[in-house]
Amino acid sequence: MYCCLHHQIVAKEKEVLDWQRKYEESRQELEEMKKIVTEYEKTIAQMIEDEQRDKSLSHHTIQQLILEKDQALADLNSVEKSLADLFRRYEKMKDVLEGFRKNEDVLKKCAQEYLSRVRKEEQRYQALKIHAEEKLDKANAEIAQVRVKAKQEQAAYQASLRKEQMKVDSLERTLDQKNKEIEELTKICDELIAKMGKS
Repeated sequence: MYCCLHHQIVAKEKEVLDWQRKYEESRQELEEMKKIVTEYEKTIAQMIEDEQRDKSLSHHTIQQLILEKDQALADLNSVEKSLADLFRRYEKMKDVLEGFRKNEDVLKKCAQEYLSRVRKEEQRYQALKIHAEEKLDKANAEIAQVRVKAKQEQAAYQASLRKEQMKVDSLERTLDQKNKEIEELTKICDELIAKMGKS
């Protein structure tokens, strides 16, 4: 958008320069016309004076010169009108160009503000990124510690479980032994009771 506006400004400046050149050319033409008209007026005045002095010039010639003078004045007025219109256009182009320059200044200021804001946001992002990375490293370290501790506790629980399992196995073997002994004692008691009953 800024580049497009810059090209428009350059084009308008070129157009203003063209109008300036045309204005200067028209102004020079007007000056030449004024000189010509002045010369015409001098010539006519001289001729009228000569006519009044020696009455040698014909009325037709004087009328023709007057017509030429009037035509020259009309041409001069037309040139002056065109020059005034050209000057108005030139002033209008100057106003348009000034408007473009003001818009360009506003756009430059906005672009600088946005660039400054983007740089601040980048700095903020980098700070947040560093902070997040530090937090992540700390969290990873804590997780690693928790995992190590969990493995250690798991190993301890497994050792305790094996120990308790061994106790249970030992108690079961002892219980089986006791049950066998009770059965043998019961059998012995039954045999004694049976013998005593027979006697």
